[in-house]
Amino acid sequence: MAARNRFNSYQTQAVLSASPEQLVIKLYDLGVAACHREDRHKLRAVLKELIGSLDLDAGGEIAGRLYSLYVFCMDQSSTGDLEVIGELLDGLREAFRGVAEKATRAA
Repeated sequence: MAARNRFNSYQTQAVLSASPEQLVIKLYDLGVAACHREDRHKLRAVLKELIGSLDLDAGGEIAGRLYSLYVFCMDQSSTGDLEVIGELLDGLREAFRGVAEKATRAA
């Protein structure tokens, strides 16, 4: 039980100290893992967080396209092929990692 509490404390601290970019990457990680485990409930929770994280006003066309992809994934998560969703999220994760790394180097 003590080990579990330490793990939860570590996870909480990791989330609180993460950058916004790291949090989005973590969400993608969780979404891909949920697809592999065929955990539709967890996948839908991740997709809701990703949708909620979008700023459609400031994000412009990219945010709008991400919104459409997330909604597609949400619709498919009910009855569709989770492998397809996992591949989409994996591709988005890798693209987002690349953008985040460039932003870190530029700063």
